[in-house]
Amino acid sequence: MRSKFPFVLSESQRGALLILLMGIVFLFAIRFSFKIEEETALDLTETQLYQRKLDSIRVNQVVLVQPKPTYNPNYLSDYNAYRLGIPVKAFDRLQHYRAAGNYVNSLSEFQLQSGISDSLLKRLAPALRFPNFRSQTKKKATIVKQDLNAVDATALEIVSGIGPTLSKRIVNYITYLSGFSIPDQCYEVYGLDSTVVARLFERFEIQSSPKIERLNIETASLNQLAKLPYLTREDARKIIAYRTKNKGISPLLLSKSFLDSPNKIERIKLYLY
Repeated sequence: MRSKFPFVLSESQRGALLILLMGIVFLFAIRFSFKIEEETALDLTETQLYQRKLDSIRVNQVVLVQPKPTYNPNYLSDYNAYRLGIPVKAFDRLQHYRAAGNYVNSLSEFQLQSGISDSLLKRLAPALRFPNFRSQTKKKATIVKQDLNAVDATALEIVSGIGPTLSKRIVNYITYLSGFSIPDQCYEVYGLDSTVVARLFERFEIQSSPKIERLNIETASLNQLAKLPYLTREDARKIIAYRTKNKGISPLLLSKSFLDSPNKIERIKLYLY
């Protein structure tokens, strides 16, 4: 009796077919593993490219970082001195040294002239630079200084930082004071920076005495006292009142009338005898 199925495989044929199927599955497995390796290789390549881009960005960022500014103490402004944390008294000492035409050329000289502490000097050291002014000074021609009390406004404009407006203001203040008595009075001119004052005294100095008509504080009238540059009319009344109450006054006793203004007392004494 014949089978109902015309294509019946023999046992040997079934074995061959099984081997063939297993071979096909094996080939697909190998192909699939190669594809995974290729994709992995591509992923690694993309990762490496991305990493290189990040490294490039970091390098560019490092290049763009600006170095911290440094300052020459010989031309230090009030604002920069404040930013660096230099005490007011130390900065004033440095400015007085510079006003006399001197330069600081090293950290030790800077500390000597300013009087700052060792700890502050150590902190400031990276922010300070000191050009060799001594060698530069030898190459420059000697400047013949002019008398500041006899100068006109135009002559002052030779100083860097002093224009027509500021030069007229300086001359007007000299006239108001009847002449500068001490260099520190330059700092009282409105708009005159300490750096510019240092440059001013490189070319000018107080050579002639101011034309001051000194007053006797014991006998000066209210109007005479009120005309003094550093006294207001109210200040003059205080002096008259103190003199009347205590039956006299002297420049040494002015401190009792101006306890909060020691600098004003020193300036007033310039106009008294």
